[in-house]
Amino acid sequence: MSETTTVRVRTSTRDELNALSAERRESVDDLVREGIALIRRETWRRQAEIDARRAAADPADRAEVASLLRDLTGE
Repeated sequence: MSETTTVRVRTSTRDELNALSAERRESVDDLVREGIALIRRETWRRQAEIDARRAAADPADRAEVASLLRDLTGE
């Protein structure tokens, strides 16, 4: 870790981060980076779910998906 900075968090948050860091034998930096990646993946997953529901509700989108599946499977 070449550069560091201070991030203001509640003392209880710092304590939880330090405890989890010790439990997992990972640095707090690694833990925070993993948390950021998890949040990004979850945000992407939720948006994909919303988009899929919208597409499923739209007859034109359903027809397009069915056409693509036929093309892919050769049916």
